[in-house]
This record gives sequence, structure tokens and C-alpha cells, in this order.
Amino acid sequence: MNSYKDNFKIYYFGNKVSDFTKKKLLRFKKRNIIYINHKNILDLLELKKICKKNNIKLYVSNNIHLAKKLNINGIHISADYRKKIYINQQKFELIGTVHTQKEFYFKKQQGCTATFLSPIFNTKKYSENLVLNIHKFNLLSKNWNCPVYALAGINVKNLNKLNMTKVKGFGGISFFRE
Repeated sequence: MNSYKDNFKIYYFGNKVSDFTKKKLLRFKKRNIIYINHKNILDLLELKKICKKNNIKLYVSNNIHLAKKLNINGIHISADYRKKIYINQQKFELIGTVHTQKEFYFKKQQGCTATFLSPIFNTKKYSENLVLNIHKFNLLSKNWNCPVYALAGINVKNLNKLNMTKVKGFGGISFFRE
């Protein structure tokens, strides 16, 4: 990880507290957590304490009201979340996930200040024809005027390929389980 810039951010998606206490996650600088399972408030409160203690930013996925109530750092907006968003932009960071140019413009209208572009590499979820790879990823995000993060299929073998993009970081689930 030494080849990346100081502002390179890493986002870990997970849905239970035990996912985030792995030693591999804690060794990275500029780490962030996106909590997907917002139904368990007690887990989220415990996770908030862990994040505060370890200087980790915490984001809640698709639940603006919960993020406001618990004073979370930011909100992750999935690609299929289509509701209007009304928040104080100065207090929360909004990060959206997109797969297409059209979704990107919609996320900008929602107020997202950063974007996950997915899928950059092959995964079980996406067929080969939906995977962007480096060239399509670069072409699609070329004129986007916000930080772009890579998402999906990132592993130890293809991590260095991110150097061929202009990403400001990446997000993942399975990367931290390897």
C-alpha cells in the first residue's frame, strides 16, 4: 500500500460489528466503514464507539434519518436508492454508488460529493460483460468533477491495477476477508 498517495481512502462495506474488527482493516490509514445493516441499532452504536476510538469515519447505507439521529460521519447512497435527499451538506458526506453515466448524474442531483464506480473487476455478482475493467472505468469517469472510488472485485492480485486509474480510493467486502 505504500505506492498510493496519502489521500488514498479505503472503504470497507460490512453488515456486522465483527466484520470491522479484523486486524487487516485496522492496519490501513485513511480507512472508512460503510455499515450496510442499519436494522441493528445496538451494533451500530458499538461500531460508532470503535470508529471514534480508532479515528475511523463511519457511514450508514441508505438511512439518512438514522445517520442524523446518531450523528454519523456520512451516508452511502446505493445505486438503486432513488428518493430525494434533504440534509445539511456541511455535516454529512454523501457518497453514491453508480454503474452508468446516467446514475452518476442522478447521484449528483441527490447531492453526492463522491462516487463509487462499480464493478471495476470481475465478481460473482456481475457477468463478464458488465465489468468495466481499467479502460472503460477511466473513460466513464474521465470528466467527473468529484472523487471517484473503485468498487467490486478488488483483491490482492489486482490492487496494483488501480494505479492505472485516477481513483482516490476503493471499497470492498471480500478484500478484507482474504
